[in-house]
Amino acid sequence: MTAFGITPKSFKLLDELAANNNREWYHQHKEELREQLLDPFAEILEAVSAKLKNAKRPFAGSKQTMFRLYRDTRFSNDKRPYKEHVGGLLTPSGNKKEDTALMYAHLSPDGGFIASGFYRLETKELNKIRDRIIEDAKTFRAITRKITKAGYEFSEIEPLKSMPRGYAQYADHEHVNFLKMKSLIVSQNQAKQAWIDGSIVKELVKLHKATIDLMLFGLEAIGKKS
Repeated sequence: MTAFGITPKSFKLLDELAANNNREWYHQHKEELREQLLDPFAEILEAVSAKLKNAKRPFAGSKQTMFRLYRDTRFSNDKRPYKEHVGGLLTPSGNKKEDTALMYAHLSPDGGFIASGFYRLETKELNKIRDRIIEDAKTFRAITRKITKAGYEFSEIEPLKSMPRGYAQYADHEHVNFLKMKSLIVSQNQAKQAWIDGSIVKELVKLHKATIDLMLFGLEAIGKKS
């Protein structure tokens, strides 16, 4: 049974794209990619948005918050013209240009993953979150424990090897590992079946519930209150 149109054929299509990542194959299968992957993915984002409509900080996504399959190869040594996965955002504004608190869904041949938090913030904004972690260590401790208790872990994405500039005196702080992070992201791998049976919607809603306090903590630090 499939809930949104993602089927085993959808994953096979991604495998075929990876094996034939060229413009000729893409244009021959463009409509199939839309029907089997892009349209169902948009429906999933919209279903999650509806579930989060009454949350204390709603997040929304749609076709407009999805990333295009086309790759920008101008400044890359990797000249493959197309991405071999489907990705899209849910944000407080429902706008893809949102650059603070994000939720992200990633559909790939192996199933993919979902993620939530703050990704590669500008140093000025990141330092505001770092300052609040230091000033309100107790609240941040409760937030991270809630996330861990819910079964999630923080992803260590390109963490700094040493303390960030201006924070050397906090090398012994209880949250030192978080102070070294350039992204505060919680992620979880997903099986193919979650996309096929539609339970990916429930998983994204659960992730939102587990991480909303983290995102509100960061948004308030940056000065973007709900």
